[in-house]
Formats: sequence, C-alpha cells, structure tokens
Amino acid sequence: GARTVDIATVPFASLAAFDRRYFPAPRDAFLRAWIAQPGARALAALDSHGGIIGYGVARPCRVGFKIGPLFAADAATAEALFLALALTAGGAPVFLDIPEPNPSAVALVTRHHMEKVFATARMYTAGAPELDVNGIFGVTSFELG
Repeated sequence: GARTVDIATVPFASLAAFDRRYFPAPRDAFLRAWIAQPGARALAALDSHGGIIGYGVARPCRVGFKIGPLFAADAATAEALFLALALTAGGAPVFLDIPEPNPSAVALVTRHHMEKVFATARMYTAGAPELDVNGIFGVTSFELG
C-alpha cells in the first residue's frame, strides 16, 4: 500500500529523521548530496498519511546501477521501492548490497534471482551500533556504511 514519489517532494527534515533509524550518526550534508547525484534516482515511500516509510537511491556504477541505501519499515515497502528503482537501470545489471542478518533482505534478492558477487564482514571497535537491521534492505555503500 505504499506510494512511491520522487524524494525531492518530501520534506528533507523528515527524510533525515527516517535515515537516522538505520544509520548510527547524523549525515544531513552527505544525504543531501547522495540523493542528488548526477544520473541517480531517489524515491521515498509514503504511507496513507504522507509519512515516510522507506526510501532508496539507484545510482550509476561502472556497469549498471547500484541501489543503496534501501531502508524500509517493512518488506512490502522495500519490494515496491526496489522494483521502482530497478526500472532506472533500463535492463542493465542492478546491484544491491544487503545485510545478511536481515532475512527479509535475503528473501528479496532470492526472489529476484540476484547472485552473490562478494561478501564482507563488518567490524566495530566499540560495539555494534543499535540499529533496526530489519529495516535495512540495502546499505548505502560498503565503503560508507
């Protein structure tokens, strides 16, 4: 039941607040630049009251497009965003870096017959941050978290 819209149509403060549920530090300046990358498409998913329940960005990479972040309140919203963002690729390959601890993210890539290209491990010096990993369907980038 989510409605996807261009991210530029939602209040930035609401987007930044939603992002903080899934990223351990404020990153407003970064987020403003990330959603406005040349060639990228950024979408928000809204509930029936206009509240943000997900967002994602598809950006060009060396081959095809990479989706990230893909943050959503539930699997159905993540699916809707993923499908809308994948259209940006126009048939080119689509990449999505998922956190394996989220079984719904694993199910999403399995459903769409995506193949594992590589894996990484995340390490912390002062303990893992408390994040809603079940809402992280795609990390922003492995280089940036």
